[in-house]
Amino acid sequence: MIGISDEQLAKNMTDRRMVPLHGKIDGDMARGIVKVMLALDFREVAPITLIIGSGGGDVGSSKHICGGINMLRSPVDGLVVERCASMAVDILLNCRERRAIPTAEFFVHFTRTRFECVRDSDAITDREIAIIRKQMTDDKRERENLYMKRLGKGREEVHELFRLGEKFQSVEYTAKEALEMGIIDEIETEFKFFGSADSDRKPT
Repeated sequence: MIGISDEQLAKNMTDRRMVPLHGKIDGDMARGIVKVMLALDFREVAPITLIIGSGGGDVGSSKHICGGINMLRSPVDGLVVERCASMAVDILLNCRERRAIPTAEFFVHFTRTRFECVRDSDAITDREIAIIRKQMTDDKRERENLYMKRLGKGREEVHELFRLGEKFQSVEYTAKEALEMGIIDEIETEFKFFGSADSDRKPT
C-alpha cells in the first residue's frame, strides 16, 4: 500500500487550490483555513474550492471562515463530500458555487449560542440581559437572511426548516433533496480529488 504524509496530502490539495474543511469547526480550524485561503489569494486570483465534511461547530469560528471567504479577491466555491451540518451549511451558503457528491448529507437547525460572563454581583442586570438578547436576535436575523437569500425562501419557510431540524434530530437531507431545497446548485458526479493538475476539468 502506498502511503502519503499529511504534508504531501496538503500540498497536493493546495496545488489544486483545494482547502479541506473537515471535522469540528473551532478557532484553530478557522484560523488555519483563512490563512491557507489568504496565501492562495496572494498567489493568484483564481477559484478556491472548500472540500467540506463537517458536523458544524462554534458560531464565532464559522463566522470567521465566512468573513475570510467574503474578503478574498478569489471566488470560493464549496464541494460537500461527506456530512454537512449546522454551521458548516452556513459556510457552504457563503460560497459562490455550491456542489455536493451524490452521497453527501445535510442537516440544519436553529442557532445555538452560548455566552460566558464574569459575575461580580448577585444578579445579572436588566441591561445585561437586554444586551445578550439583542446579540442573540441579531445573530438569528443574520442567519435567517443568509438562508433566505441563498435558498430563495421566505423567513417563515426558513424558520420552519430550522424548527424541523430541532424537533427531529435525525432529519438528514440527501444531495438530491438539498438540490431541490436550494442548499446546493449541483450534484457533482465527475469530481476527482487528484486528477492531473493540468486536466481540462478543474475544480471551480
